[in-house]
Amino acid sequence: MRNEFFVMILATFMAGPAAGGVWAQEPGKPTLAISPAMKEALVASKSGDWKRAAALWAKVTAQELDNAGGWANRGTAQLQNKDAKGAIVSLEKAVVLRPELSEAWVSLGMAHYEEKAPMRAVSCLTRAVHEAPKNARTRNALAIMLKKVGWGGAAETELQKALDLDPGYSEAHFNLAVLYLERRPAMTEMARRHYEAARALGAARDSMLEDQLAEKPLTDDESHDPTAEIDRPQSPPKKQPDQKP
Repeated sequence: MRNEFFVMILATFMAGPAAGGVWAQEPGKPTLAISPAMKEALVASKSGDWKRAAALWAKVTAQELDNAGGWANRGTAQLQNKDAKGAIVSLEKAVVLRPELSEAWVSLGMAHYEEKAPMRAVSCLTRAVHEAPKNARTRNALAIMLKKVGWGGAAETELQKALDLDPGYSEAHFNLAVLYLERRPAMTEMARRHYEAARALGAARDSMLEDQLAEKPLTDDESHDPTAEIDRPQSPPKKQPDQKP
Protein backbone atom coordinates (compact mmCIF):
# COMPACT_ATOMS: atom_id res chain seq x y z
CA MET A 1 0.00 0.00 0.00
CA ARG A 2 1.14 3.56 -0.58
CA ASN A 3 3.47 5.07 2.02
CA GLU A 4 1.07 7.93 2.68
CA PHE A 5 -1.92 5.64 2.75
CA PHE A 6 -4.32 8.43 3.46
CA VAL A 7 -5.12 10.87 0.69
CA MET A 8 -3.27 13.91 2.02
CA ILE A 9 -4.54 17.14 0.54
CA LEU A 10 -2.84 20.24 1.91
CA ALA A 11 -5.35 22.87 2.95
CA THR A 12 -5.28 25.54 0.23
CA PHE A 13 -8.33 27.55 1.14
CA MET A 14 -8.69 30.84 -0.69
CA ALA A 15 -10.06 34.04 0.83
CA GLY A 16 -12.13 37.01 -0.15
CA PRO A 17 -15.39 37.51 -2.05
CA ALA A 18 -13.68 36.33 -5.22
CA ALA A 19 -13.43 32.91 -3.58
CA GLY A 20 -16.72 32.82 -1.75
CA GLY A 21 -16.23 35.64 0.73
CA VAL A 22 -15.03 33.37 3.51
CA TRP A 23 -12.31 35.50 5.05
CA ALA A 24 -12.63 39.00 3.58
CA GLN A 25 -15.68 40.09 5.51
CA GLU A 26 -17.15 39.79 8.98
CA PRO A 27 -20.24 37.59 9.29
CA GLY A 28 -23.42 39.57 8.79
CA LYS A 29 -21.64 42.64 7.44
CA PRO A 30 -21.57 43.97 3.87
CA THR A 31 -18.81 42.77 1.59
CA LEU A 32 -15.64 44.73 2.14
CA ALA A 33 -13.75 46.39 -0.70
CA ILE A 34 -10.73 44.44 -1.89
CA SER A 35 -7.48 46.33 -2.36
CA PRO A 36 -5.52 45.98 -5.62
CA ALA A 37 -2.77 44.15 -3.71
CA MET A 38 -5.29 41.66 -2.36
CA LYS A 39 -6.78 41.05 -5.81
CA GLU A 40 -3.31 40.34 -7.17
CA ALA A 41 -2.55 37.99 -4.27
CA LEU A 42 -5.79 36.09 -4.84
CA VAL A 43 -4.96 35.59 -8.51
CA ALA A 44 -1.51 34.25 -7.64
CA SER A 45 -2.97 31.86 -5.05
CA LYS A 46 -5.64 30.56 -7.41
CA SER A 47 -3.05 29.95 -10.12
CA GLY A 48 -0.83 27.99 -7.73
CA ASP A 49 2.07 30.43 -7.99
CA TRP A 50 2.84 30.05 -4.30
CA LYS A 51 6.16 31.86 -4.20
CA ARG A 52 4.61 34.96 -5.71
CA ALA A 53 1.47 34.54 -3.62
CA ALA A 54 3.46 34.48 -0.39
CA ALA A 55 5.23 37.71 -1.33
CA LEU A 56 1.97 39.39 -2.32
CA TRP A 57 0.16 38.32 0.86
CA ALA A 58 3.10 39.67 2.84
CA LYS A 59 2.42 43.07 1.24
CA VAL A 60 -1.27 42.79 2.08
CA THR A 61 -0.61 42.04 5.75
CA ALA A 62 1.99 44.80 5.97
CA GLN A 63 -0.66 47.28 4.84
CA GLU A 64 -3.55 45.71 6.80
CA LEU A 65 -2.29 44.29 10.08
CA ASP A 66 -5.79 43.24 11.18
CA ASN A 67 -6.67 41.42 7.93
CA ALA A 68 -7.23 37.87 9.21
CA GLY A 69 -7.86 36.53 5.72
CA GLY A 70 -4.60 38.02 4.53
CA TRP A 71 -2.66 36.35 7.35
CA ALA A 72 -4.43 33.04 6.74
CA ASN A 73 -3.70 33.06 3.03
CA ARG A 74 -0.13 34.18 3.65
CA GLY A 75 0.31 31.20 5.98
CA THR A 76 -1.16 28.80 3.46
CA ALA A 77 1.17 30.12 0.74
CA GLN A 78 4.15 29.79 3.09
CA LEU A 79 3.15 26.24 3.89
CA GLN A 80 3.00 25.42 0.19
CA ASN A 81 6.51 26.86 -0.11
CA LYS A 82 7.76 24.48 2.62
CA ASP A 83 8.13 27.32 5.11
CA ALA A 84 6.22 25.71 7.98
CA LYS A 85 7.75 27.93 10.67
CA GLY A 86 6.73 31.10 8.85
CA ALA A 87 3.30 29.60 8.19
CA ILE A 88 2.76 28.99 11.91
CA VAL A 89 3.49 32.65 12.70
CA SER A 90 1.06 33.90 10.05
CA LEU A 91 -1.70 31.41 10.80
CA GLU A 92 -1.57 32.01 14.54
CA LYS A 93 -2.10 35.72 13.85
CA ALA A 94 -5.08 34.79 11.67
CA VAL A 95 -6.80 32.66 14.31
CA VAL A 96 -6.21 35.27 17.02
CA LEU A 97 -8.00 37.83 14.85
CA ARG A 98 -10.71 35.43 13.68
CA PRO A 99 -10.93 32.24 15.78
CA GLU A 100 -13.86 30.98 13.69
CA LEU A 101 -11.68 30.51 10.59
CA SER A 102 -11.73 26.72 10.49
CA GLU A 103 -9.64 26.59 7.32
CA ALA A 104 -6.88 28.53 9.05
CA TRP A 105 -6.91 26.01 11.91
CA VAL A 106 -6.56 23.19 9.36
CA SER A 107 -3.54 24.82 7.74
CA LEU A 108 -2.06 25.58 11.16
CA GLY A 109 -2.41 21.91 12.09
CA MET A 110 -0.63 20.88 8.90
CA ALA A 111 2.17 23.35 9.65
CA HIS A 112 2.66 21.98 13.16
CA TYR A 113 2.80 18.45 11.74
CA GLU A 114 5.54 19.54 9.35
CA GLU A 115 7.41 20.92 12.37
CA LYS A 116 7.25 17.51 14.11
CA ALA A 117 4.55 18.54 16.59
CA PRO A 118 1.78 16.00 15.82
CA MET A 119 -0.20 16.54 19.04
CA ARG A 120 -0.38 20.27 18.38
CA ALA A 121 -1.56 19.37 14.91
CA VAL A 122 -4.35 17.21 16.35
CA SER A 123 -5.34 20.04 18.68
CA CYS A 124 -5.58 22.54 15.80
CA LEU A 125 -7.58 20.19 13.62
CA THR A 126 -9.91 19.39 16.50
CA ARG A 127 -10.50 23.13 16.86
CA ALA A 128 -11.16 23.32 13.11
CA VAL A 129 -13.91 20.71 13.47
CA HIS A 130 -15.32 22.59 16.46
CA GLU A 131 -15.58 25.73 14.34
CA ALA A 132 -17.06 23.89 11.33
CA PRO A 133 -18.74 20.69 12.56
CA LYS A 134 -20.68 20.22 9.32
CA ASN A 135 -17.64 20.44 7.05
CA ALA A 136 -16.81 16.94 5.77
CA ARG A 137 -13.38 17.94 4.46
CA THR A 138 -12.36 19.32 7.83
CA ARG A 139 -13.34 16.05 9.50
CA ASN A 140 -11.36 14.14 6.87
CA ALA A 141 -8.31 16.29 7.64
CA LEU A 142 -8.71 15.54 11.36
CA ALA A 143 -9.02 11.82 10.58
CA ILE A 144 -5.75 11.94 8.64
CA MET A 145 -3.94 13.43 11.60
CA LEU A 146 -5.55 11.08 14.11
CA LYS A 147 -4.38 8.14 12.01
CA LYS A 148 -0.86 9.54 11.88
CA VAL A 149 -0.62 9.64 15.67
CA GLY A 150 -1.94 6.09 15.94
CA TRP A 151 -5.56 6.72 16.90
CA GLY A 152 -7.18 4.62 14.21
CA GLY A 153 -10.50 4.19 16.00
CA ALA A 154 -10.98 7.94 16.39
CA ALA A 155 -9.96 8.45 12.76
CA GLU A 156 -12.57 5.92 11.66
CA THR A 157 -15.25 7.78 13.63
CA GLU A 158 -14.36 11.09 11.96
CA LEU A 159 -14.45 9.52 8.51
CA GLN A 160 -17.88 8.04 9.18
CA LYS A 161 -19.10 11.45 10.29
CA ALA A 162 -17.62 12.98 7.14
CA LEU A 163 -19.56 10.53 5.00
CA ASP A 164 -22.74 11.20 6.97
CA LEU A 165 -22.30 14.85 6.00
CA ASP A 166 -21.24 14.16 2.41
CA PRO A 167 -21.90 10.60 1.13
CA GLY A 168 -20.26 11.55 -2.17
CA TYR A 169 -16.88 12.45 -0.66
CA SER A 170 -14.48 10.09 -2.45
CA GLU A 171 -11.44 10.77 -0.26
CA ALA A 172 -13.29 9.80 2.91
CA HIS A 173 -14.46 6.58 1.24
CA PHE A 174 -10.90 5.76 0.21
CA ASN A 175 -9.45 6.52 3.63
CA LEU A 176 -12.09 4.42 5.35
CA ALA A 177 -11.28 1.52 3.02
CA VAL A 178 -7.65 1.76 4.13
CA LEU A 179 -8.62 1.72 7.80
CA TYR A 180 -10.85 -1.32 7.37
CA LEU A 181 -8.02 -3.20 5.67
CA GLU A 182 -5.68 -2.37 8.55
CA ARG A 183 -7.96 -3.90 11.13
CA ARG A 184 -6.97 -7.27 12.55
CA PRO A 185 -8.72 -9.23 11.26
CA ALA A 186 -9.23 -7.03 8.23
CA MET A 187 -12.79 -6.02 7.34
CA THR A 188 -12.20 -6.83 3.68
CA GLU A 189 -15.77 -6.64 2.46
CA MET A 190 -16.39 -3.26 4.09
CA ALA A 191 -13.08 -2.02 2.68
CA ARG A 192 -14.11 -3.23 -0.78
CA ARG A 193 -17.40 -1.36 -0.62
CA HIS A 194 -15.76 1.93 0.32
CA TYR A 195 -12.97 1.52 -2.22
CA GLU A 196 -15.50 0.82 -4.98
CA ALA A 197 -17.51 3.84 -3.86
CA ALA A 198 -14.37 6.00 -4.01
CA ARG A 199 -13.56 4.74 -7.51
CA ALA A 200 -17.14 5.36 -8.69
CA LEU A 201 -16.83 8.91 -7.39
CA GLY A 202 -13.65 9.54 -9.36
CA ALA A 203 -10.80 8.44 -7.09
CA ALA A 204 -7.69 7.17 -8.84
CA ARG A 205 -7.03 3.45 -8.94
CA ASP A 206 -4.70 2.09 -6.25
CA SER A 207 -3.14 -1.16 -7.42
CA MET A 208 -1.59 -2.05 -4.07
CA LEU A 209 -4.89 -1.62 -2.27
CA GLU A 210 -6.60 -3.69 -4.96
CA ASP A 211 -4.04 -6.46 -4.46
CA GLN A 212 -4.91 -6.53 -0.78
CA LEU A 213 -8.61 -6.66 -1.53
CA ALA A 214 -8.03 -9.58 -3.91
CA GLU A 215 -6.22 -11.66 -1.31
CA LYS A 216 -8.17 -14.60 0.10
CA PRO A 217 -8.85 -13.96 3.80
CA LEU A 218 -7.40 -16.54 6.19
CA THR A 219 -9.70 -18.97 7.92
CA ASP A 220 -9.62 -19.29 11.70
CA ASP A 221 -7.46 -22.43 11.42
CA GLU A 222 -5.06 -20.82 8.93
CA SER A 223 -4.69 -17.67 11.00
CA HIS A 224 -3.84 -19.63 14.17
CA ASP A 225 -0.13 -19.49 14.91
CA PRO A 226 0.96 -22.83 16.44
CA THR A 227 4.23 -21.32 17.68
CA ALA A 228 2.24 -19.12 20.06
CA GLU A 229 1.81 -22.14 22.30
CA ILE A 230 5.49 -23.12 22.44
CA ASP A 231 6.67 -20.89 25.26
CA ARG A 232 3.48 -20.95 27.26
CA PRO A 233 4.01 -22.60 30.69
CA GLN A 234 2.22 -25.90 30.89
CA SER A 235 0.29 -26.94 33.99
CA PRO A 236 1.26 -30.39 35.36
CA PRO A 237 -1.31 -33.09 34.55
CA LYS A 238 -3.81 -33.83 37.26
CA LYS A 239 -3.39 -37.14 39.05
CA GLN A 240 -6.07 -39.68 38.54
CA PRO A 241 -7.62 -41.25 41.66
CA ASP A 242 -6.15 -44.72 40.93
CA GLN A 243 -2.61 -43.42 40.26
CA LYS A 244 0.15 -44.05 42.79
CA PRO A 245 2.45 -41.16 43.77
